[in-house]
Amino acid sequence: MDLADLFDLEEIRLVESSFEELTDESLLAQLLSGSNEARLLIDDDETPLAMAREDHGWKVVSFLWKEPSDALIEMLPKLDIKAYSCTIDAYREAICDHFCRRMMSECQPALDDLPEDRIKKVSDLIWKEWHFKPGDLCYDCCCGSGVGSQALVKVGLRPFAFDVDRELLCRGIEKGRLQTWNTARIDASQASRYLDRAPFALMLMAGDINLVNAWTWQRIFEQVLELADDVMVTVASEEEAEMLRSWAEGKGRPARVFENIRDAFYDHWVCSVTCVPNEDDLGLF
Repeated sequence: MDLADLFDLEEIRLVESSFEELTDESLLAQLLSGSNEARLLIDDDETPLAMAREDHGWKVVSFLWKEPSDALIEMLPKLDIKAYSCTIDAYREAICDHFCRRMMSECQPALDDLPEDRIKKVSDLIWKEWHFKPGDLCYDCCCGSGVGSQALVKVGLRPFAFDVDRELLCRGIEKGRLQTWNTARIDASQASRYLDRAPFALMLMAGDINLVNAWTWQRIFEQVLELADDVMVTVASEEEAEMLRSWAEGKGRPARVFENIRDAFYDHWVCSVTCVPNEDDLGLF
């Protein structure tokens, strides 16, 4: 659903200019000015999701990952407010769609160089390695142009994709491998600030990992470990996969490394990480 439709408006201007600005509390001050006409979007529990205020056009500020400021709360009784409701999932999808459409209007998609058989190879790998239920959520981390997301859909998993590269995201959306409502431009090293934990996370072709950039990849990988119970990362070499395994085990997560004979180039080596079962899972006290 279009973000403006949630407020029953034809057009809105979102104060936050990027997905990552949804945590910026300083932007709340922009709603302290304007006319007395306002609209409040709430979820099923009446928790505020966003607020719109007329100010030579409707401006909207999001309350995802930030709460209304004291100054804004004190002003509410003075405003003529209409309330609208939707589920938090519908709101999040509308936010993703809003930013993706803006991104598509501002950048040129990257060139496409996807081999015809790669999606099948990735989906075969997922089928073999994971036990999942149809509709389980899986993050497509550092998704590029959406190879992982399309493979996840093929096997029945529900993807949410993110990457920091706008051109690759635009290519994936243009090709239909990525969808605007479940894709976000997020720095993977900050991903756990925005995303809840999920059963699965996939990160394809996470190289080149070397001694120079290892600290950056370790930070990203540890963020991915925070996001999911079962994590699978593909790299070009065994050395890179072993590096990932050492980082996972350093966080107390069991991991194994194996060669993926389906693909000798893109996803040749795999580091597969599982969650540590708690005492309840083991039947212990």
